[in-house]
Amino acid sequence: MINLPLRQVATFVCLADTQSFRRAAERLRLSQPAVSAHIRQLERQVGVALVHRTTRHVSLTNEGKAFAARARRALDELQIASQDLRELAAVHRGRVVVACIVPMMATVVPTVIKRVAKLHPGLEIEIRDVLSAHLDALITSGEADFGIGPRPSGTQVTFTRLDRDDFVAAVPQDHPLAGREAISLKELAAYPIITTTRNTNARTVLERALHELHQSVQPAFELVHHLSVGKMVEAGLGVTLLPRSAVGSLSSARIVAVELKSPRISRELGLITRREYQFSPAAQAFVTVLKQYFAKSGACEEYPAKLRKAARRPLVAVDR
Repeated sequence: MINLPLRQVATFVCLADTQSFRRAAERLRLSQPAVSAHIRQLERQVGVALVHRTTRHVSLTNEGKAFAARARRALDELQIASQDLRELAAVHRGRVVVACIVPMMATVVPTVIKRVAKLHPGLEIEIRDVLSAHLDALITSGEADFGIGPRPSGTQVTFTRLDRDDFVAAVPQDHPLAGREAISLKELAAYPIITTTRNTNARTVLERALHELHQSVQPAFELVHHLSVGKMVEAGLGVTLLPRSAVGSLSSARIVAVELKSPRISRELGLITRREYQFSPAAQAFVTVLKQYFAKSGACEEYPAKLRKAARRPLVAVDR
């Protein structure tokens, strides 16, 4: 087996590309005698002349042309393989900060983290679970590599859709609407409504939907987290409208989910990044698994059928 020195092969490919010892020397930051020496050494290794030399011009022999084509492909493959190894090493020792809305912690994120940790055990992951109103600030400031949440209204970030998140009504088990298979938003609004605060996406969606019905939101109570809202509903103090992705955080034997129709309300969930953001190898590894999760299971879209079947039963978290 011929043991070809990689450096001499790279010098020959550069000479084949430039057709000049001087230009090859400049590109490789070598002296011209060094380039000539590399070519001679390579020719001795392969046993044939690769280059026609004249005082002013360099051309390849037929053997040189054939060798240059294959050597160029081999070097390209080595470059790709080297880059892949560097990126893999960067993932293993990398760190990624992910900002996400709280409902995603009840469904998607733990499963994704578990998968990422299995594939890349050296990757360090930090999670910031925040309200949707805080996502943009974490992302644009660089405190988080990216976010997972509803479509933002700001122009400083970009959004990649991953799923649709439909809204459902949640009512106490003994409520008049609890036995219904589906209700309208107008019917729900006839009862005291418990909502999240104004700086949440769920509240914004509810206000917009009611505005289209020429109604305003006058909540009986306003709370920060869906879990708190659920506890108030459970106590019989009102009803609420929530995204299906938040079902997991409302687990209760005394709350019933009812499908909402007329109108059907939904929001988009996806990946939020800074404009022109370039994913690090660690961030890309996490995002790859995240996209695979949504592509395979549909995550939030798994809830509709299950909730329809459970419309007359207590609202419990849907385990994946």
